[in-house]
Amino acid sequence: MSTPTHSTNPDNLPSLGHHRFRLDLSLAGINVLWEKIKRGSPALAMTGLFLLVLSLATLVLTIADPRLFQGVSVWHKPWKFQVSTALYLLTLALFLSDLPSAEKPGKVSFASRYIVWMSIAAGLFEVLYITWQGAFGLASHYNVSSKFYGAMYTAMGVGAVLLTSTSGVLGYQILRDKGRQFKAGVAMRHAIGWGLVVTCVLGIVTGGVLGERTRSGGHWVGGTANDALGMAVFNWSRDGGDLRVAHFFALHAMQVLPLLVLGLLIALPSMVQQTAKRWVWLLTAVFSAFCIWTLMQALRGVPFMG
Repeated sequence: MSTPTHSTNPDNLPSLGHHRFRLDLSLAGINVLWEKIKRGSPALAMTGLFLLVLSLATLVLTIADPRLFQGVSVWHKPWKFQVSTALYLLTLALFLSDLPSAEKPGKVSFASRYIVWMSIAAGLFEVLYITWQGAFGLASHYNVSSKFYGAMYTAMGVGAVLLTSTSGVLGYQILRDKGRQFKAGVAMRHAIGWGLVVTCVLGIVTGGVLGERTRSGGHWVGGTANDALGMAVFNWSRDGGDLRVAHFFALHAMQVLPLLVLGLLIALPSMVQQTAKRWVWLLTAVFSAFCIWTLMQALRGVPFMG
């Protein structure tokens, strides 16, 4: 049986529908990827770029500013959120570029507008407030020391849910593309779609568990409440549970699952579409179970890598 045909892939990027897997990490290849991201959403692309540039300045401040918060630089947390949010926005734009509506700027759906503008508004709110608090050496999360800070913490929770919901909306759009018009091909369509859905559902669930711990230790469950003793960069606790682990993996399912499937198909280029799709479902189930396992592990007070 012949493999169904799909839309052409002018960007020469990996496409399961054509079994073409050229990963070009040259300057020209990166430029092609950037043009693809911009085509998906210029607004998301430029906001993501702004946050990356901001993260470079913040990274310098982690070295230049000696002030500490919870054992690490006051700028470390803002830097992590700037990079993470930039990656989230750029990934949304990349996946939007493969939807048929990306080629019809005048016919953008309400869902696509929601994805773009809600993610930008909520993402910038989260990052700018965290950066502002970090600049003054103050907590952003779990800070309910006054009515204002309590209200801002609540607003952050609402903003985080709205931000994460955009991945679910995009995932649903991609998975319902029964017309096979999504350029990346059938199996990659499922990998991207389910990765986005897992990010939405488990991102909100793990974030909700984190948010409820204002007066019960925050993200630490046992162990030493000091980031300086945690894992490099991530600062995850080495001697107790840390709820940030599950939240991190859940939020990055939208990148991890497509990359896993892409790697599988690079290794096995002759794999038929239906077999590849079953692998997508299996990897989705395994990765989701892994995220839930890390959440349960943290709640028991066990370090991820002790």
